[in-house]
Amino acid sequence: ISPIIGEASTWGKGAYKAFNGRIFSFESSCAYTFCHHCVESGGDFNIEIKRNSNSDFEKIAVKIDNNEVSIFGDNIVVNEKSVQIPYDNKLIHIKKYGEHYVLKSRRGILSLMWDKNKLSLALHKQYPTCGLCGNFNSTPGDNINEHIARSKIPGDCPKAVSKNYEVCEDGVQHCDKIIGTYFEKCRKVAAFSTHYRMICVDDYCRNRDKNATCDTYSELSRLCTSDGPGIYESWRDDLDVTCGKPTCPEKHIYKECGPSNPATCSDVAPFQDSECVNGCICPEGYLLDDIGRKGQCVLKAECPCDLHGKIYQSGEVRGGPCGSQCTCQDAKWSCTEALCPGRCKVEGNSITTFDGVKYHHPGNCHYLAIYDKDWSVSVELRPCASGQSGTCLNSVTLHLNSSVSVDKYVFDRNGTITSNKIKHKSRYDYSDGVYVFKPSSSYLQVETNFGVKMQIQIAPAMQLYVSLPPNDFTETVGLCGSFNNRVEDDLMSSQNILEKTPQTFADSWEMMPCPKGNPSSCISIEKEIFAENHCGIFLDSPGPFASCHPIVNVKPYYEECKRYTCTCKNSKDCLCTIFGNYVKACAEKEVYMVGWRTGLCDSSCPSNLVFKYNIKACNKTCRSLSERYRSCDIEGVPFDGCTCPDGMYQNNEGNCVPKSQCDCYVSGEVMKPGKLININNNKCICRDGIFLCQTPINLAQQNCSGGAEYVDCRNPRAQGRVDGKCGTWSMPGFDENLPCKAGCYCPVGMVRNSKGNCVFPEDCPCSFGGSEYDQGSVTLVGCNKCTCIKGSWSCTQNECQTVCHIYGEGHVRSFDGKSYSFDGLCQYSFVEDYCGRENGTFRILTESIPCCEDGLTCSRKIIVSFQDQNVVLHDGKVTASKITESKECGFNGNTYSVHTVGLYLILKFSNGITIIWDKNTRVSAILDPRWHGKVCGLCGNNNGDLKDDFITRHSTEAIGALEFGNSWKTSQKCSDTLQQNFPCDSNPYCKTWAVQKCEIIRDSIFKECHHKVDPEAYLEACIEEACACDTQGKYLGFCTAVAMYAEACSAVGVCVTWRKPDLCPVFCDYYNEPGECSWRYEPCGTVTTKTCRDQVIGQKFSAVLEGCYAKCPDNAPYLDENLMKCVTLSECSCFYNDIIPAGGVIQDNCGRTCYCIAGELECSGEYLLFT
Repeated sequence: ISPIIGEASTWGKGAYKAFNGRIFSFESSCAYTFCHHCVESGGDFNIEIKRNSNSDFEKIAVKIDNNEVSIFGDNIVVNEKSVQIPYDNKLIHIKKYGEHYVLKSRRGILSLMWDKNKLSLALHKQYPTCGLCGNFNSTPGDNINEHIARSKIPGDCPKAVSKNYEVCEDGVQHCDKIIGTYFEKCRKVAAFSTHYRMICVDDYCRNRDKNATCDTYSELSRLCTSDGPGIYESWRDDLDVTCGKPTCPEKHIYKECGPSNPATCSDVAPFQDSECVNGCICPEGYLLDDIGRKGQCVLKAECPCDLHGKIYQSGEVRGGPCGSQCTCQDAKWSCTEALCPGRCKVEGNSITTFDGVKYHHPGNCHYLAIYDKDWSVSVELRPCASGQSGTCLNSVTLHLNSSVSVDKYVFDRNGTITSNKIKHKSRYDYSDGVYVFKPSSSYLQVETNFGVKMQIQIAPAMQLYVSLPPNDFTETVGLCGSFNNRVEDDLMSSQNILEKTPQTFADSWEMMPCPKGNPSSCISIEKEIFAENHCGIFLDSPGPFASCHPIVNVKPYYEECKRYTCTCKNSKDCLCTIFGNYVKACAEKEVYMVGWRTGLCDSSCPSNLVFKYNIKACNKTCRSLSERYRSCDIEGVPFDGCTCPDGMYQNNEGNCVPKSQCDCYVSGEVMKPGKLININNNKCICRDGIFLCQTPINLAQQNCSGGAEYVDCRNPRAQGRVDGKCGTWSMPGFDENLPCKAGCYCPVGMVRNSKGNCVFPEDCPCSFGGSEYDQGSVTLVGCNKCTCIKGSWSCTQNECQTVCHIYGEGHVRSFDGKSYSFDGLCQYSFVEDYCGRENGTFRILTESIPCCEDGLTCSRKIIVSFQDQNVVLHDGKVTASKITESKECGFNGNTYSVHTVGLYLILKFSNGITIIWDKNTRVSAILDPRWHGKVCGLCGNNNGDLKDDFITRHSTEAIGALEFGNSWKTSQKCSDTLQQNFPCDSNPYCKTWAVQKCEIIRDSIFKECHHKVDPEAYLEACIEEACACDTQGKYLGFCTAVAMYAEACSAVGVCVTWRKPDLCPVFCDYYNEPGECSWRYEPCGTVTTKTCRDQVIGQKFSAVLEGCYAKCPDNAPYLDENLMKCVTLSECSCFYNDIIPAGGVIQDNCGRTCYCIAGELECSGEYLLFT
């Protein structure tokens, strides 16, 4: 037990041990204060007990952190409600712990353990206490009876007095033998063994029965478990002991020192601390079934599996994603490999890439969405029509590139189709590799002979869904990214460099010079109220979308609904659009919903059509009767709208006709040959499936500046032109189908630079992060060096470190870049390499520590379990404990080192893992490339694929943060988090203030960073953090959130000094001695002075982090990172599981004596590097 933690206890027939070590006994059935925080204000806690006539607890009452807990045997009542165990809320945790129950304050105030007649309290020594527990000084003193009387709760109950201990020779012999043989060497027993003998002898002599000593022996065994396994485990087997082992359920065995966290079907290799616990456990080779036959011991091969609450027995098979088959096998799901189609979505200003990156872009231009050497798709994003804020999709263009020509199909928001500049109002088939038709009133369907499919929603708002064949991984580029399951390259710009923000990335794919778009905003209070009132339908548990809640996380759609709906003039249409987006996402997961349009989103159809919810494109047209229909090769996602009744087919005019009236199609022709039409005053004739037109020639010339040439539209051969620009010269040209406009344009093959001059593309500068770079310029992107060569970036392809963060109220950014929030009530695996196996090598665990009455997270406890140690980061300090005994004491080098860099502690481990900790709520884990795809936990699997970051401990894909986070708790003795309430949920009145406060992230002070690090995710986290319970400095969530953005800016070379004396100040003078000024604040600093640890590790840590940095004087040239002082070499302290002062002596884990000399530990004459 920690030296700053004390323990008071009671057991048996009324034996008590106070915090100061005094042991006494009395029997009474009155109510007593066991322990109370003795301050005038009422205190943080109060514990009362009442025993019955058998000395068992009749009632235990606990008040702590605004929770009132009443314990009546196995019935536990919290705040007047009976609860099931385990029980958790923001501030307390109650669980079964072997044969005992345990109540813990999540703030770390106390831990209470009890069974029918034993109770022990572990408490921080800072608390002044009173009651039977006494205090940490002199109470109780010599007058035990007075102490007992003061602790009695007033009432009609006789006063009790301390026992006069009886002694008999048999009792002395018996107790001396058992305590001396099994318990006396235990750390918690040794100093008080005489007193425990006295209690034991009294029990024996009063009853003349060995059974009377069982309670005391059981209490001593409990104390010994803190030492781990030992001889005490066999005390019940002694022939002189008559205390039988507790009865266990079938197949269980009783152990005096069993694992505190037993292996289960849910977690076959759980984390274990150094302590053990007495109780019934499964024998070796068996797991505790906590899924199906709960509480039974089963073989691993017999373990069932769980999926969204449904239990599958071992060997059962279910369907998995994209046609895979998943088998419940060895306590986890094992799925066959199956490739899923690539899907890109453009839903207003919201874009989702093929690899699952979702971002928003307030566009006002034509953009290249997908580019492949043989085909491409461009989209036109424009400010929405009058009366609506934000960005809308206006048109979609499909380009087909061949060696002969470039064919282009334009789809407008009103459903008009233009092929090679010829408009069609009806539904048409094309024979040159593209087939377009309108299967419902709301959708256009586009099929190609190379497997690309597009669904274009035209009502109530235009939206685009593009699908690529599942086996067609391709290095496409554009707004939709690459379909390669590598999320890290999805923001690759048109100049072949990885941008950091969606804005600069999307701007690079503009197909012409365009003005900037504006972000959307609510257009009125009424619209905001409408959005708040109606978007809640998403969350209704009996609502129309509830059947999909277990499959597709509804929360992002709910938030998007509130944002989008209040920007619309016709709020109903926008509301129904977002509803439809969720329905489509569910359909992609093969969950089909009907009836959701009833009411607000009702849809009526013409008399010859019927409304259907799940329309499939396969075999719905006349053409499908005479030609193989490509849409049937890979069935697309169903959609809704008005369509033909069953048994009817669409003809070329879009009419529903019976099969007997369908046209026949020959060679793919879609118009009768010989029809004459007029296009731009030119006569054209349809022949052989193409339009042949007469075009005049000759072109007038006129001088222009900057190397441009004049285009004269009076010349009949002149065509509309648009200048290319340096940033987008490599993309296909786009004439926007506009009529010719006279003016100066760059000659063919040249583009405009930022100065307006026409240059050849190879003479262009490069752009990155909103800035231009000349030819030959070099910049760093992560660990790769990028060089500007002929207007495009050429980058090295090094594998870089990856980083995962958690901070504040559980804001997580995974290794693969997924941002989410989960602040559960348990301890969770942040990163590990066990991943459902039993042979992992490390774990990093995280647990939030609350403060304030409503339980906001104010700090975070981290445990790094590596090799034979648990390294604990808590209360601003690093400590370590050995968890297993080494088989040999040879030393092969440090497993980790600790560094102070600015405000942070940095731990570097020998396995390529680095931890950065701000001593509060922020923790970052940095992995070397060797860990690619080999880890799991809250940080995801680090494989570069964003879509599978929510893989649970059981190898299934979670729908949302709650299911995912709960799966990574380290013990099933902690209950699942069922609902998350973040600060703004608890304090909605603070949100306006929080939004205003967090605007600093979007203010001009960070302006240089906005194009390099997208501020939106950091802004959202900041607002949640700023809705705090306390503004006096105890809760620093706001400061942490802003610091995270500032650090992200520093990482891309933008250093921002944002702290002020009245805004999250840092006082470095704290470290300066009077008259000194060695310490100063740096917003982006690194260690530049010699340190005591440099003498040992031979290297400096190069991280750029804010904080206090020392410039040590010549007379004390070494920075002691343990003490944060400038010292001479002889004054350097050491670190070995804790700080060791210069000249200090310790005993290491191998029992050797070690001395701290000049920052190094010297043990038994050997040179060892432990600092």
